[in-house]
Amino acid sequence: MAPLLRSSLCSLTRRRQKREKSYPPIDLMMEMRKAKKRHRRSSSSSRKRKRTRTRTATAIDDLPIDIVLEILHRLDLKSATRCKSVSKEWCSVITHPFFARCFVNYNNNSRPIVDHWPFTLLLQYTDQRTKNGHLLLPLEEEPYFKSLPYIPPMYQEQHHSEFNIHASCHDLFLCSASAFQRSTFFYYVINPITRQWTALPPLPDQYTASVGRRPRIGFICHHQQLQLSFRVMLVSEFESKSAEFKVYIFSSDTSKWSESVVLCPAPLVFDLRSFSFPAVPYNGLLFWCRRDGSLVGFDPYNSGCYRFFQKPLELDTSYGIGRLGVSHGALRISQISRIPYQYFSDPVLCVWEFKDKGEEGGKWCLEHQLYVKQMVSEKSPWLTKFIVNRHPIVMVLAFHPNDRDIMYLMICLKVVSCNLRRKTLEVVRDLPDSESFLDDKNVFNFVLPCWPTPIHSSPFL
Repeated sequence: MAPLLRSSLCSLTRRRQKREKSYPPIDLMMEMRKAKKRHRRSSSSSRKRKRTRTRTATAIDDLPIDIVLEILHRLDLKSATRCKSVSKEWCSVITHPFFARCFVNYNNNSRPIVDHWPFTLLLQYTDQRTKNGHLLLPLEEEPYFKSLPYIPPMYQEQHHSEFNIHASCHDLFLCSASAFQRSTFFYYVINPITRQWTALPPLPDQYTASVGRRPRIGFICHHQQLQLSFRVMLVSEFESKSAEFKVYIFSSDTSKWSESVVLCPAPLVFDLRSFSFPAVPYNGLLFWCRRDGSLVGFDPYNSGCYRFFQKPLELDTSYGIGRLGVSHGALRISQISRIPYQYFSDPVLCVWEFKDKGEEGGKWCLEHQLYVKQMVSEKSPWLTKFIVNRHPIVMVLAFHPNDRDIMYLMICLKVVSCNLRRKTLEVVRDLPDSESFLDDKNVFNFVLPCWPTPIHSSPFL
């Protein structure tokens, strides 16, 4: 830490007068002054015994606040968080909302938009030995993600019998707890990194019966200047195929549920199986994939707005849709099939990317078409032999949100990282037995932004 501070201090001081400043708020400056006074009083009694240490600490503590901000917001998130232990005044700076805004603005302007964001998958599976019957497995062992299995206190209460994650967006999860021997769901939004969470108000009684035991859910959030705004969209049950159905939308801005009717123009129709997977947030819309492979994106901020994308031309819906997701800011669809001829028994992985042109539309492009049998594993030779000598069942789990060359598969109850460009497979971690792992609907992306999304307590607790 010290070499970084010393090397940065001289250059920052020389440029200080040449640059337009963003002055810290008065309350932050007052807080730092109080912290400095406390530090000086506590250090004066031990000055003789710790002369060298005090001289160094005083030099750091006497830095102007704008210089401190310039130094700290150039660090990565992990280093900036650790700097809270340097001194009380630095802790005051880092925990102040003004610092978070500076940190976000600097990182968004000076670094690639998504390349540097830490990422993991979270796998939800059943384990009857646990109190709530579910466990969470983070894909990576990064220190960032050690708290991901965190279960907030409200799920540990006796009257909540079941805990589920339904959807994710950035570093937030939409979860639910069902009341014991009742059909009522209680929904929560959680940030497991900061261990902050907020409860949504209960669904009105007239909504609850039409949602059902397995809700069809969309969850989207965005935050500007660290002001969080999110929407939760629940699709009500309806019979057969329909171009009209009800949705219930929760707005964090109003803290209320509202009811809307979705009217799709002909020839669009839906059945409930179109909403089997959680919606994929993309460009402010919630996208679901219909059974014919086409996509419809609903605007939870304006229920009358939507976008419609035809399916990729080469996609054969008789094989089903493997996965819809977003990678490097673009929509992608994958499929495990056996093309181009029916008698081929080797699974083929196909990946399409949507080239979005905004109001002018866009088109699907086939980015990858790989025979799984042709892939190799450098670190796990047994996996190469397994896929060559057998015809394994391959399931697409997720796209890597930052690296468009990487996606995740399940082969032989193992999570496997697939490099589409190099045609390699590497085992990431083992899965529990097939009866414990529910299905691929229980795989969630978790992307940590440059600063954790803040959540404020809810008045509904």
